[in-house]
Amino acid sequence: MNEKKKSRSELKREAILCAARQAFQEVGVQNTSMDKLAALANVSKRTVYNHFDSKEALVMELLAVLWQSSITADALEQLAELPLEDQLTSLLYQEIAVFSTHDYLDMAKVAVGHFLFKPDALQEQMANISKEHTALHTWLVHQSSKGTLRIDSVEKARTQLHSLIKGEAFWPQLIGACSPIGEEEGQQLARNTAQLFLSHYQKR
Repeated sequence: MNEKKKSRSELKREAILCAARQAFQEVGVQNTSMDKLAALANVSKRTVYNHFDSKEALVMELLAVLWQSSITADALEQLAELPLEDQLTSLLYQEIAVFSTHDYLDMAKVAVGHFLFKPDALQEQMANISKEHTALHTWLVHQSSKGTLRIDSVEKARTQLHSLIKGEAFWPQLIGACSPIGEEEGQQLARNTAQLFLSHYQKR
């Protein structure tokens, strides 16, 4: 089956995102202008604004891309061979590792700063990042359909998991209230969260 050829608009959008990722990593979000992004992407400034109406919109898109690519479908298949607690621990740690990176936190600070006085918009944007296209959501749907987990609402269950790991790791890191989360600490948080979650939802 032939892969669908991307349109000029899609190619330009990808070029802008690639340029933004490069610039944000090299000089940081605050030091990157839309003019610089246009030059790096080899497009006009108007084209950048046609795709993204603000730098914050670009940041949210990159955050979403990072979040959704935290674990692949192939990795999910490999996880299926592990005990249930190990599966969930691995999924949670992957997400903790993503939002503990310097790049993710740097972009998240810009997004939160932009939406600070627009709490409804911030909640909507952050919720969009962690929705259906994540491996955790796919896993919860699968386990619920198998009857391994007793879940009335996958969305509610996912929100509970994110509240637990973000409350202890993401938000404290974002505001500088704790040191960067290392692998050992992240793994322990993932394990504790998985145990707590399964103690309520796992079918006995």
